[in-house]
Amino acid sequence: FFGLILITHHLDCQAKTLQLSTLLPPLIMSAIPTGNPGANMAAAVDAEVAKFRALQTEIQELRSSQQTLIGQQNENEMVKQELDLLDEDSATVYKMVGPVLMKNDVDDAKQTVDKRLEYITGELKKLDKKVEDAQTKASESGEKIQQMQSAMQQAAAEAARAVAQQHSQESS
Repeated sequence: FFGLILITHHLDCQAKTLQLSTLLPPLIMSAIPTGNPGANMAAAVDAEVAKFRALQTEIQELRSSQQTLIGQQNENEMVKQELDLLDEDSATVYKMVGPVLMKNDVDDAKQTVDKRLEYITGELKKLDKKVEDAQTKASESGEKIQQMQSAMQQAAAEAARAVAQQHSQESS
């Protein structure tokens, strides 16, 4: 990276510029501002890396939410199993409302648990989709970073060849 900046700077000082557009795909070139090619390419890579890291953080947060929901789902499934074991006529179910336990009908308790399970399942599906989308974006971003880094290496090699050629011509 530093070698690229020094080489391109040296070439710029001598009014010889490297044509980066021949080395980089058009999509990447559109994201790179004009000026010092090495610094601009590095800035574009840094911006893409920051985007990639943000996506990784988002994925971690989504997975944490998934784990919370899975825990709630398991808890509600256990409650449902316990409610299914009860004799509806003789069983008494209590529901905590704030600091108070209130008597609750077994059928109402079952319906409440079923609705919670439906809601949690729906939320898990939404989170699965969000995780999948974020992973796709992160994968695309990672590929773009690799392309940009490869282009930087090619540009550095081309600049080094140009400098070497210039030095060999000056020596002759």
